[in-house]
Amino acid sequence: MRTTLLEQIKRRRLQLGLKGKDMPLRVGLNRQQYGKIEKEGNPSLATLDKIAEGLDATLMLVPKELASHVEQLLAAGATGALEARFVYPPGGSSSAMRLFEGVKETIEDPWQEPGDD
Repeated sequence: MRTTLLEQIKRRRLQLGLKGKDMPLRVGLNRQQYGKIEKEGNPSLATLDKIAEGLDATLMLVPKELASHVEQLLAAGATGALEARFVYPPGGSSSAMRLFEGVKETIEDPWQEPGDD
């Protein structure tokens, strides 16, 4: 789990075209602290929040049954996410399907304000 998160941090940094030496200033840590976190660290929640902010990202919990779909969206990037068509998880619970349906509607019309349906 921790390794996956650290890999995501590094992947996001690379997507933004940032080098490891750029990050300490963006997140308010010294170079040594940031380097240790990206390699093997065990950052606190407050530090993770700073890193997410520095990467123009947000921290969130994703239900396990939707994690693979979120990973696909992230891999597709912004353009791919807008063009994505979803298949509900086989055997998914009805509550997960309702949650996923909400994601689908948001992706299909990202400019729709909440409650504009």
